[in-house]
Amino acid sequence: MLSGPWSARYRTTTVNPSYTAFQLAPVAAQPGPRTETIDWRQVGEPSNPYVLSDDSIAAPARPAAGSREGAAGAERAVMPLALLAERQRRWAVYLPSRITADAGLFHHVSDLGETAGQRPIATVISQIIERLPEFSAEIGSHECWYFTQDPGIEYEHKFTLPHSVDIYALTRKIADQIGFGHLAHLRPEFGNSFEMWQFDNYMFEVTGPTADDRGYASFIPRRAGGHVLKRKRFAADGFARFESKLAVPEELTSTAQMHDFLTALELETGYLGQFLRTRFDVNVESTVTGHIYSVMADRCEFATPHSALQQLEIEYLRSRGTARECRAEITAELDQIKLWATDYLVAQQISAESGYLSKFTYLRSLTSQETNS
Repeated sequence: MLSGPWSARYRTTTVNPSYTAFQLAPVAAQPGPRTETIDWRQVGEPSNPYVLSDDSIAAPARPAAGSREGAAGAERAVMPLALLAERQRRWAVYLPSRITADAGLFHHVSDLGETAGQRPIATVISQIIERLPEFSAEIGSHECWYFTQDPGIEYEHKFTLPHSVDIYALTRKIADQIGFGHLAHLRPEFGNSFEMWQFDNYMFEVTGPTADDRGYASFIPRRAGGHVLKRKRFAADGFARFESKLAVPEELTSTAQMHDFLTALELETGYLGQFLRTRFDVNVESTVTGHIYSVMADRCEFATPHSALQQLEIEYLRSRGTARECRAEITAELDQIKLWATDYLVAQQISAESGYLSKFTYLRSLTSQETNS
């Protein structure tokens, strides 16, 4: 791991020391092709500092003990700047985008030089230092180096679970499996590995004005007032569905007002019902591709007695890295996680039905049963 002053990474005119010290330290971890998290306890003792002086190339040096230059260099060498790993006889370079007191998240940005030994030579260090601002601009934007394949489309597998399954215990057990066996290429999403949710839904069936509008619209109350309007458009339950969200600042205090709001959007709708959704999410990252997924278990409580719906869902969320065409990667990894989940549920003696049953279809069937009873 290469460490040094923050000004070496970022383009700045206010900090430009004529003498800058950098240090290399061994790391007891093997980064994945796309990303890696490094526990600071995995980092060994740093070597003698490399010195960059007056834009000359970096070279190993040992400042005199107690010298002002040595003290200043040590004081400034406090930020992890890059992680280097040998990949096919070249140095793979990773830059950190998240840093906590315990660990850092690093992203692969480039491959430089040839690996002639266990440590990169001075010219490779110099190339990395020279390109740090370029790499930083790539991963340090306000988008946080995220992109979404096919924005507005949800990709998701589902399992319907028995009512007796403890969904919290299930998700905690799944979290413990991440990074092992068939899930060895996955790890908890950095700083966002487990989430807990509970929120109401007021769901309307959307029947028009065109066939492309069909699906549902669901109002989810916001604590600060107003609602989030979530729409999903699909002809039948399936793996991929169109999804959009709209902030609704208006105070809608009744389903009649919600219906009027949808009518103002020129949608033809009918109210289906309300339910309370409780959800536990295990968020994981692929070290191979950089894609992020959620394995979530939820329970929806409907007004009809004994009609709760429990499901385990495996959903694509977003990706880290440079935007690219990667639908096939995402589908393959979702299928892999689904196959693992199938075997895991069997091993846990949980009878689960694999399919794409939506809350919309389930609630519509409950409404139909009430109407016909």
